[in-house]
Amino acid sequence: MDQKSRTNVWRSSWITVLSISLLALVSGCSNDSNNDSAGGGSGTAKSCQQSYSPELAQAGDDCTPQYGVYCPDISSSVLNSTEATPCDGVNISEGSAEVDGLTSDFLVLTPAGTNTYAGTYLALHWAEANAPTMVDRMRLGELAKARNLRVVVPTAPGPVRSWGNSVVIPLNSVDQRIAMVDAVLAAADGISKANGPLIVGGVSGGGILAFQYACARAPAVTGAIIVAAEIRAGDLDTCQPAGPFASIQVHGTADLVAPYMAVPVLSAGAEEIFQRLYENNGCTADNVQTTQMATDSNPLISEIDVAWAKDGCTTGKGSSLISVQNGGHNWPGYSGPLDLPVNLYGPTADGFDTTLQGYDLIKYLGG
Repeated sequence: MDQKSRTNVWRSSWITVLSISLLALVSGCSNDSNNDSAGGGSGTAKSCQQSYSPELAQAGDDCTPQYGVYCPDISSSVLNSTEATPCDGVNISEGSAEVDGLTSDFLVLTPAGTNTYAGTYLALHWAEANAPTMVDRMRLGELAKARNLRVVVPTAPGPVRSWGNSVVIPLNSVDQRIAMVDAVLAAADGISKANGPLIVGGVSGGGILAFQYACARAPAVTGAIIVAAEIRAGDLDTCQPAGPFASIQVHGTADLVAPYMAVPVLSAGAEEIFQRLYENNGCTADNVQTTQMATDSNPLISEIDVAWAKDGCTTGKGSSLISVQNGGHNWPGYSGPLDLPVNLYGPTADGFDTTLQGYDLIKYLGG
């Protein structure tokens, strides 16, 4: 072979190698784009610590939560906060809304430097708390910053500041509280608007209204995160949403305020609620998968079990139940004033981060 021929072969070979390399690079970028969805999601391009999914947990990936990465740990007072603790890179605005003579003051948290958000997260507090306390304890500044969300946090109107009409706390009608949430979201749009999905999350009484609001406003509500909520049997029966919505329940099996097991006539059990929610999404028991989170740092928590249904569900929306074995009436991963293994409401857990991992999971389920 002469010199000219060898040169042509050399050039041809390198062109082929370069073409293959570019094809692989484009393919890899395409896969990352498909799997690394905005705001967390179910992207396999990220580790389970960066974007939680039950499939990664099931495959043995390290899903141990990481706290204080986006905002510093907040030393909450035992009493309610009077204002939300600032976090670098998070803007905090105030507003108010009124319905039927009742007023709700609210906070809006947004990541700085942008006016385009992945969606809206509405956060509802427990009885006798308020918006600043919900922001601090549930680390909602981290949520806004880490997942590029507009987070709206209202304070329930008095005299009893609770969003949930439970067995022990009778309040104004469900319709009035739903109307109040509608008014809060409309007023929040006057501060900053967000396209994308609407997810509602709440704990205890706030979890009750998160369930009721999703039932009433689906499919406008795309996902609900229901934590330590006492759902009355009647509310479960009357939940007839106009469309599917992704759902997560997080519940301690030793919760004495909102029992994990059903209480006849009074409240439905966590597993019964899970079944009703996944069936609403076109899932069956055959679609349910299970895995476990890593051992919680609290020795009183025996394990954290994750059940979910997504694959095979006809609506494309899924549901999940996080069962904190021996856990109390708490939001796992919250920032408490003393960070004790047991507080007034029972054993606490940090092996699942309801704030960031809960959001990732609701996105994975189609929220």
